[in-house]
Amino acid sequence: MRKTHNFLIESDGAKHDLVLDGKSIASFSTLEGAEAAADDIASRNAHGAPLKFELDFAWTLSDLEIRAATLEWESGGNDEAV
Repeated sequence: MRKTHNFLIESDGAKHDLVLDGKSIASFSTLEGAEAAADDIASRNAHGAPLKFELDFAWTLSDLEIRAATLEWESGGNDEAV
């Protein structure tokens, strides 16, 4: 069975919010911290499948940027839940 999870990092310059499948996970002071947390979550489900975040949206009138990554893998039925 194919599984898919969508990761977003919403950045406003001061904080970086990690969102997984529409649910807020945590806020980080750095983009690197948010990406590392997302990689940790992803590695629990698809070992060795690093996430690649790409800029999805940028609003130049404010500091808002949204980066997105998708994790897809084949499930064996006993995979740990994200």
